[in-house]
Order: sequence, then structure tokens, then C-alpha cells
Amino acid sequence: MKDLLILCPTDRERRNLPRIAEKIGVKLRFDEFGGDYFDVLLGQNPKLDIQPLEIMRLLDETVQHHYDDNLIGVTSGVGYPGMSATAVLSQRLNLPGPKPEPILICEHKYYSRVEQEKYVPSATPKFHLIDPKNLDTLNDIDFFPGFLKPVKSCMSMNAFTVENKSQLEKLAKDSLLPELFIKPFNDLVRNCTNWDLDASYLLYEELLEGLQVSLEGFVFNGKVTIMGIIDAIMFPNTFSFKRFQYPSKLTVDVLLRMEQIATDFITGIGYDNAMFNFEMIYNPEKDSIHIIEINPKIASQFPDLFEKVDGTNSYAVMLEIAIGKEPEFLRRQGKHDIAASCVMRTFEDMLVKALPSKENIAEVEKAFPDSLVQIIATNGKRLSEQSQDSHSFRYGLINMGAGSEEELEKNFEEACSILEFDLQPVLTAKK
Repeated sequence: MKDLLILCPTDRERRNLPRIAEKIGVKLRFDEFGGDYFDVLLGQNPKLDIQPLEIMRLLDETVQHHYDDNLIGVTSGVGYPGMSATAVLSQRLNLPGPKPEPILICEHKYYSRVEQEKYVPSATPKFHLIDPKNLDTLNDIDFFPGFLKPVKSCMSMNAFTVENKSQLEKLAKDSLLPELFIKPFNDLVRNCTNWDLDASYLLYEELLEGLQVSLEGFVFNGKVTIMGIIDAIMFPNTFSFKRFQYPSKLTVDVLLRMEQIATDFITGIGYDNAMFNFEMIYNPEKDSIHIIEINPKIASQFPDLFEKVDGTNSYAVMLEIAIGKEPEFLRRQGKHDIAASCVMRTFEDMLVKALPSKENIAEVEKAFPDSLVQIIATNGKRLSEQSQDSHSFRYGLINMGAGSEEELEKNFEEACSILEFDLQPVLTAKK
């Protein structure tokens, strides 16, 4: 049995990939590739006294460690640094995989917008590059409100709605992620592209309104396949996700337009032999579709949603592409009419005093067969000490299938009532 290298494996992948790998006849090698380096930099209190990760040296060491005749492929369920490193390693190890530059285009949100403007201009919002070290780059901005985000980020961290010029000037001074987080990406840009700009910049964009979706697909040897489109349902008046529901309830016409936009862009930049995920937004009043961002990876929250509805787990697609095998993606052959990844979330920082036990989680999975429970919180820690968006705090996920949206919502509420969390508000002393 040949080996498949998995970089930066998450707990979810360690649980779910072995059974899928066995079905397709490969044995998995897990490589932490940087360990918890990125995690400790992404909490609300990042650890900034660590040594910078020298990613090019780490790539050299990874090649030396894994190079042998039994290795048949390499992949990752993580965009950065996982898929960025996968693209480099697959070339150096002469294995199936994407080229580095198309992966980095998707990761670098400014160059991604530049390429979108070239290949799908109608789906590209107005955007403006900001150098936080030179606020004169704000002078030409003439549209408000807008949306500010780092060129390289994670989970919408340091992303803000901006109402006016003075607010933009204030936010622009301090919205980059830590230099230690950006440095490995900048090293990849310098070594794998001829770009003039690294990721030490911000992007200010037109504020998009409407119905948000996530489009999931893959390319194998130049052939683009759209697997499906998932509705992203938000908590009211926030940018925080309540659940991701599949299949989308948008009209067939809108869905087909989204599929064409994704295909045109992916083909245009030469993206190949990898999965991709588009976040898009449809404005029904303007009948317009815009790209929010493109992620060069599987959306790891969704694999079992496709399995529940279509009959194919998208992790199987990821593994098959990595070994050079064309995936067969089934359509509407699953057990459920709809499926969703539902988020357990609070808008107040909490201290985690106790978490559901394995037996407690098993109660939910017994009550709702095919459901998957993932606990994100860590006992004894504040929710803010883990990677979160800039507006709220996740502490768990429940993926479920159902026959209707009403049944889904009812089952999620019941599942939450079974799970035994003890979360206590964090008390802050007044000065």
C-alpha cells in the first residue's frame, strides 16, 4: 500500500481521513509542518516572543524526511501553510499537485482581485491597496462604507466595516496580522513568484450586501467540476455564520452564473489538480454576483454535508486528486434532502469550565444518526484564546442531515440542549 502525505492535519482530519484513505487504498502519513506555530499567533492574545518560522528551510527538511519510492502524493486540508507547501513539495517530489503561483494568487487577496478583474470583471468589487506604513495610499479612496481586511489573514481576523475616512485611517495603522504570521507567506512569495508586493498590505473594498454562499469544486487535469453551492446563513446584522446549509436555495439561474464565474477564474489563472472554495454573494435587488474571496483548499467543515446529500465525501475527492486519480463525484445519492454545519457561538467571551464528555457527545450522535459533533473550545481557557473571527466566539459545531429546514433547526436545538457545556462570562474589572 502506497503512502499519502497529509500536511498540517487538523483533529477533524485525523478522525475522518483514515477510513476514507483505507477505501481508496492508501496509507496516510501525517506531518504537523510547523506544529502550533500559526495557532499561537492567531488568538486575541498572540504569543509574539517565538522564533520566526523559516518555511523554505522547513520545506527542505520535509523533502529530505519524506522522499522515498513509497510516497504517492501530498495534500492538505489547510490553505496556509498546508496547500501553499503542498504546491511546492509536489513539484520537488515529482508528485501530482497544483503549481505554487495559482495557489498563492488565491491566498494573496490583492493579487486575487487583480486576476479577478482580468477574468471575471463583473464579479469583482471595487478595491484599493493600502500600505499601512504609508497612509498617503488612502488619499485616492472615495467610497464609503467599505470593508477593510489584511491581504493575508485567517478566519476574517482583523476584518472591519469602515464607515468613513477617519475610521479608515485609525484602523489602517493596526490591522495587519502579526509579522511572525505573515513572514512565511512572504518568503513563499519571494521564492515562488516574481511579484512586486508581499502580504504586508491591507485591502479596502466595496461593501457587499446580499445572500452569501460557499461554492465548492475541484480541478483534475484541467477539467473543472463544481460539486455544489452552500448557503451561508448569518446571525442577524453580523458577519458571523449561524450555519452552512446544502444545497443552496438560490434559483438555478443564479447558481449556474456562479458556477460559470468560478470556472472562468480558475481556468484563467491556471489552477489545476486541487480543490477550491469560493465565497460569493448574490444581491437580489441588483441581480448581481460578486466574489468575496477564493480559498485554494477544501472547505473542511463541509465534506460530510456532500456525503449526506450526494453520497460522496469531499475528503475522498481531496485524497484522490492527490494521488493522481480522477474523482467520481455522485449527485443526490445520499440519505438526506438537506444537510448543514451548525455553529455553536456566543457574542460574549466566556471561560470554559467544563466540556461535553465523549459519552455526552455519543448521546447526540445516537439521537441523530449521521450527525457529527466537534468541540472547538478548550477546557480551562477563554474562548478568545483560540482562533476566532473579530466579532464572536465559536465553541462547537454540529453537522446534521434532515428532510427539511424546519426539521434541521428543531434537531439542532435539541442536540444543543443535550450537550453539557459550562461556559461562564469573563469578568473584567473596571478601572
